[in-house]
Amino acid sequence: MTNKSTVLITGTSGYIGKNLKEFFTSEGFDVVAPDRTDCNLSVIGSMTNYLSTLAKTGIAVDFIINNAASQVVEEFKAMTPESIADIFQINCNAIAESYAFVSKNNLQVKSILNISSIEAIHPRGGHANYGASKAALESLTRSAAVELAPTRSNALRLGLISRPGIESSWPEGVNSWKKQTPLSRLGEIKDVTQAAKFLLLSEWITGEILTLDGGNSATPNW
Repeated sequence: MTNKSTVLITGTSGYIGKNLKEFFTSEGFDVVAPDRTDCNLSVIGSMTNYLSTLAKTGIAVDFIINNAASQVVEEFKAMTPESIADIFQINCNAIAESYAFVSKNNLQVKSILNISSIEAIHPRGGHANYGASKAALESLTRSAAVELAPTRSNALRLGLISRPGIESSWPEGVNSWKKQTPLSRLGEIKDVTQAAKFLLLSEWITGEILTLDGGNSATPNW
């Protein structure tokens, strides 16, 4: 991959996004990484406006990784219309805006990769909004693969990824995950970056959701 290839990555202030940015930079990509002042995904139209600004400045985006997400923990009794709308705006609607902009402007984007979660298929108390938004994102991913071809559209469905301090801050969750998961460990950031590169560059894969969870989804949940 040459320096002429540009990848747009959202959500690079977080642990996974930061590492995606560093990895693709080291792989020779030109990385465009907007922060919240550049593109506040909680605001309707922000992704459209940001992509429009890039196009006007002559920056041609070859690849997009939609990594930014809101993971607010909120039980149904605490939800408000605003909190429901906000998580869907960030986790799904803003990404739909990116697909719409690519389509309307006939942009030559080669591949779009969305970061999903196993909570799209495995419900968890207090995570209903988050899981539902990721399930919607996966449906959006597949629909875009059909409608936007030859632009490819795929997603990574992530399980629990290790990050600094997680074992001490959430020991019960980490231990439960390891016990339930055949490979008996959390995902490492290299698992994510390698899979992201594979899906982003694979020229005959589209409409796929690749699960990275160490086999957790394959175990009985009863």
